[in-house]
Amino acid sequence: MKKNMKNIYMLAAALAVVSPAAMAQKDAIANAVKVVCNDAVQRGDSLYLDAVITVNNKAVKSCKSLELTPVVEAGDKKEGFLSVLRNGRIRHKVYTREIKLHNVIEIPRYSVERVNKQQPEEVIHYQTAIGWEEWMKDARITLAADLCGCGQEDANTLLVTDKIRRRPDARYVVSPVLAYITPQAETEKHRAEVGTAYLDFQVGKSEILTDFRNNAAELDKINQTIRSITSDKNITPKGIMLKGYASPEGSYASNDRLSENRVKALRDYIRVRNDFPMNFFTLDNEPEDWAGFKAQAEKDLDLPARDEVLAIIDSDLQPDQKEAKLRALRGGAPFNYVLRNMFPSLRRSEYRVDYTVREFTVEEGREIIKTRPQQLSLSEMFAVANSYETGSKEYNDVFEIAVRMYSSDPVANLNAANISIGKGDYEAAAGYLAKAGDSAEAVHARGVLKLIQGDLDGAEPLLKQAEKAGVTGAAANLQELQKKREDNALFDSFNAAD
Repeated sequence: MKKNMKNIYMLAAALAVVSPAAMAQKDAIANAVKVVCNDAVQRGDSLYLDAVITVNNKAVKSCKSLELTPVVEAGDKKEGFLSVLRNGRIRHKVYTREIKLHNVIEIPRYSVERVNKQQPEEVIHYQTAIGWEEWMKDARITLAADLCGCGQEDANTLLVTDKIRRRPDARYVVSPVLAYITPQAETEKHRAEVGTAYLDFQVGKSEILTDFRNNAAELDKINQTIRSITSDKNITPKGIMLKGYASPEGSYASNDRLSENRVKALRDYIRVRNDFPMNFFTLDNEPEDWAGFKAQAEKDLDLPARDEVLAIIDSDLQPDQKEAKLRALRGGAPFNYVLRNMFPSLRRSEYRVDYTVREFTVEEGREIIKTRPQQLSLSEMFAVANSYETGSKEYNDVFEIAVRMYSSDPVANLNAANISIGKGDYEAAAGYLAKAGDSAEAVHARGVLKLIQGDLDGAEPLLKQAEKAGVTGAAANLQELQKKREDNALFDSFNAAD
């Protein structure tokens, strides 16, 4: 209801009576009227006012009137709502007569009544609206009160409200504080390079022939791994572990000897070429790799009599008895299949080269992380990250590298979750938080994620738990949660009214 109704604060000159002094009227108004604002709100193109006006009937003399007009005002702009008129007994008779005789123009009002002196007070539930204009957004609403009919609207006012509720242009967006964990420094940075070589040997022999079948390429893999460590000035080699595996054909005792001798042959090959001492090596062997055989059989749907083969593998028979049973199964078809398609990959040598890495300065770490991030500890990566501006691409990249290098580490996952939250990748953040452990900071981050996603009831107990544990930022995030709750309530109040 868009109307520009300018209320007039006097009836007509014919109804005017002698006015008391302005100061006396002001005191009288204070005793005569009280107002409480329930709501003042903009909805669409209207400004709605809901107030309770209480009038002391004894303050309105028989020959006087009390006119009350809510007024919106901001700067030099004003606009009035419909006024309330309460007439004393004699005054009401004059008013009624003049209206009937058309001596005055009747002004639209919220209500016009004669004061009932039998009731000490009258409570007026005032609810109406006027057209909304943009200047009203920072306005206040006062109640102009005229107890004499003299029209002195500026002399006597009561504050109704100094704030008009408006539907916000946008919902409140929380700005949470994130809590990172500084990783503990490693006392010594132990690292390892691992690999598998598939060396071929002549039947029943353990001598390594470098030009036999694909041995040259397989040995080169081992040599390259060792060279990458011995040639790096930042690394100190600590030892090599070798383990040889044989496949389940032939007698178990023979395979035990062969796997042991073949892993010794590989040790001697490496030792001679690198001048490592004998005690630099740790050896182990698996005479028949039934576990590896089972893993392959479970995946290979083309294996003939697959269920029966698996049953034999899982049986309590001795290795040689299992092999004999496999050879006899279905005329030997399953055994011939695994002999061609599975057993060759079970004959292998696994190696692990252990070493330590020296500590790096932040400036060194900035370069190392680009090429050999595995040489940095989590604490060194954290220091590198904090050498960049918080939230910068370089800052975020370091934490993402850290969680790739230390994928199961709770601290790395927590810090990566915080980075993902900051970037708005909440799905990735949830994935990292699943591996972030139960530290107070991890609880806090889960609370922050729920807060951002709008689950305020889920976020609150987590943030309170983190606050109790002393997590920096938890208290600020609880304040953000409360602001969001209030914002939701504000929007809900408009939606309910609409």
